[in-house]
Amino acid sequence: MPIKVAFMQLSSCWGCHQSLLNAHLGLLPILPQLEIVYWPAVVDFKLDSLIERPDKDILVGFIEGVARTKKDTENAKLMRQKCAIIVAIGACSCYGSVAGLANLYDKEELVKRKFTETESITDKKPKEPTKNVPGFEDFIVNVDKIIDVDVFVPGCPPTTDNIIAAISFLLTLVGEGPSTLDKKGCVCNSCNLKNKGCFLDENILCYGSITAAGCDLMCPNTGDICFGCFKSTDKPGEKVIQLREILFSTVELAPEHAASIQHFLDLYTGASNITNFYFRGDILQRLAYEPNSFELKDVQIGEDRKFALAVAPSGVEIIDDILGISLYLLRDDPNFKFSSKSVCSHCDRDITDKLPVQLKRDYEGLSTMDTCFLEQGYICIGPVTQAGCGTICPNKANAPCLGCYGAVTGVVDPGVKFISTLGSLCKDKDPDEVMELIKDPAGLFNRFTLAASSLGHKYHDKTIAE
Repeated sequence: MPIKVAFMQLSSCWGCHQSLLNAHLGLLPILPQLEIVYWPAVVDFKLDSLIERPDKDILVGFIEGVARTKKDTENAKLMRQKCAIIVAIGACSCYGSVAGLANLYDKEELVKRKFTETESITDKKPKEPTKNVPGFEDFIVNVDKIIDVDVFVPGCPPTTDNIIAAISFLLTLVGEGPSTLDKKGCVCNSCNLKNKGCFLDENILCYGSITAAGCDLMCPNTGDICFGCFKSTDKPGEKVIQLREILFSTVELAPEHAASIQHFLDLYTGASNITNFYFRGDILQRLAYEPNSFELKDVQIGEDRKFALAVAPSGVEIIDDILGISLYLLRDDPNFKFSSKSVCSHCDRDITDKLPVQLKRDYEGLSTMDTCFLEQGYICIGPVTQAGCGTICPNKANAPCLGCYGAVTGVVDPGVKFISTLGSLCKDKDPDEVMELIKDPAGLFNRFTLAASSLGHKYHDKTIAE
């Protein structure tokens, strides 16, 4: 049965939706699985039809653009009300993008420049239009500060492959799974080691007791532990108590246990190996990007109380407790590894030390295709920008990375991080020379992320820190 989806465009250039349509014939396998109930640019449904739908009637809602107008804010809230899952596509909806640079100015300054001072204006008495147009918000507020966003697909625009991958991934989450899947049973029930030689009896983590039955491979029968690739069961096996006790008795993870738990969570949650978009429902991604977003909970085990992170992806209390303590153990563990590579890691250019010989503006000279931009003296934001775009600009366009895919994991503000990086690279240079080169620091270092940065916004001639 097709799933209901809706597409909303806030203030934007429509480039993200165009990137989706650029899939052309690649859309054919996906479209039959979608029931498009709202997409003004493609399907003739009016806004009233969206308003009239029951709350959460739509499974996935895609939002492009920034909330520049009060109508944008209303439409973002409407999508959250009507959709179970919200996907922000593009740098505008993820970070504010270039439009977010407007936060450097007061709204009145912007309106005056746009409608009364622009050189192309021909009206004798120009003024701001107010008839049949929505009013402007005082400043750009990121979409995720207005509503809860579940999936972030960055880029200006995201590549076609990235958008298709996000849609395909969401379709797998709502799919029925293999035909043999039996959520009323668990792997332990048909395991040859259940009564003799069980891994849990040897204090080795094995997740068969919380994994749905129906797997033909049955890894424990061939000497390997079950990592939970058939996902959660509705009826955990009796050995689940042993599994929980092993985890709850663990004070510090050995490297092999950390790797085992992370691999289990990858497979069990069905959200493994996502690198070109951020899905908050992937608890491992969330642990890497937003470790402090989880609430702590107490779990009672006999007379002992243990800490766990509050999660409930399975809906079965004892399973969610096991997932919660697994995340809690990983959170501060040095062995927890979550790959979020930078643009530099995918760049084809030769790198020696990235130290610039002489700093240059983009229009000075002609950069070569074989050497790192930074070594040639051109500012490239690649070191602090997450990979996922295919490194299109440096590899194919001979242009430095501008940072439209946002920060790598663990970096809160890519602009601040790059300023620190540039300072290290230019430690032997005259600071005045560097500052003379950087004519527009915010526009260069936070071109796509200013609205989500620590720079705040200007309001009535004052700069307000977020």
